[in-house]
Amino acid sequence: MARNGRFVRAQITRAGMVLAAVAGLAAAGLPVLPAGANGVGTVYVANEGSGSVSVIEHVGNTVLVTVPVGPAPRGVAVTPDGRIAFVANSGNGTVSAIDRDYYQVSNTTRVGKAPEAVVAPADATFSMVAEGPGSEIVTIDAVGSRVKAVQVPGKPIALVANRSGNRAYVALEGNVNVFPVDDGDRVGAPIPMGNPVVAMALTSDGGTLYALIPETNSLAIVETGSGKIAASVPVGLTPLGLTIAPDGRVFVSNSISNDVTVVDPASRKAVATIAVGKRPVGIAIGPDGAYGYVANNQDNTVSVIDMARLEQSKIVNVGSRPIAIAVAPVQMVPATRPAGSAPQAQGSKPPAGAVVGGVSEAVSRGTGASGPSVLPKSMPNTGDGSVSAGPDPVTYLPYAGAGIGFGLILAFVRRRAARAIPTRD
Repeated sequence: MARNGRFVRAQITRAGMVLAAVAGLAAAGLPVLPAGANGVGTVYVANEGSGSVSVIEHVGNTVLVTVPVGPAPRGVAVTPDGRIAFVANSGNGTVSAIDRDYYQVSNTTRVGKAPEAVVAPADATFSMVAEGPGSEIVTIDAVGSRVKAVQVPGKPIALVANRSGNRAYVALEGNVNVFPVDDGDRVGAPIPMGNPVVAMALTSDGGTLYALIPETNSLAIVETGSGKIAASVPVGLTPLGLTIAPDGRVFVSNSISNDVTVVDPASRKAVATIAVGKRPVGIAIGPDGAYGYVANNQDNTVSVIDMARLEQSKIVNVGSRPIAIAVAPVQMVPATRPAGSAPQAQGSKPPAGAVVGGVSEAVSRGTGASGPSVLPKSMPNTGDGSVSAGPDPVTYLPYAGAGIGFGLILAFVRRRAARAIPTRD
């Protein structure tokens, strides 16, 4: 029986060493990298009231995780390669960069006092931010650092840009004009709209600008070449958000009638109305055109729209007062760069007709929670099934050594405990 006792002690010691080593690695902070995709089709919802972004996966339309950002986030946009989601935090004048590989904030940059909107041009390596109190359009680089800014004649509340980003359009609070901005540093001649505009969308060829006018409950269709309104389409009550589907249809969220108006671009008429939640504001459509997403500001929900049937198919609970939505574009980019960087992928282009730009709603404002992300270093992603490589392992070598040392200490303690186990000789 002595031999059996020694065998039992040996097995316990070996098991203890393995478990302790694993514990040591965990204590060192080394991430366990699960298989996941590159963020294609991931939906980002800015929750103004809770200072967070709800991340919804595009397949089952469920919330993967909630990421803390700055207070009162009011705008969100995803870079062309899908790697970074920029969030405009109006409560503290910053832009948060959410890393798609880890679903946590990788960088926070101060751009002013209260940014209202952010856009990520499809063929550019920079993004643009509408900075309200500063009356500026701020250009930021691929990781969110401020590059340059241009003054505009009022408080910008909505911003949209063409694919290259060399022509943008900005709407100002209370102003009856929309202003073009060229190369991020020159403001052009105003485009008369008749009434203030609160949200815009631009076709991928840059030829048509859609603008919402709440005072007349209408969608203005502007030919950008002439700078004139070609048509005006009646929509629901107090429209505040819009987006363009891959097939060219325009979807308008109406905050008082609690529905979405579908506008056909050819006939320039409303062809359908979809009932959604209370006070819909932000709206976006998935890159494959299968689902649309509407932020219901008063319900704290997102309505998922079945684009084939043009009806609400699901309601997803998110944070407090969701206000803006963005969807990652179609990209098959291996996740092999260090966290926080976001170089543009070669040939990165969304589907023809996809919306290029973003919207902001300038009615409600509030404060929200803020603070650093407390998420794990890696989270499962959605999309094409590629594997996230994660950060460079060399970064973690010092921590690994400390963790393994801690594991060996635990193993020694377990071995001493195993010797104390009574045996029958």
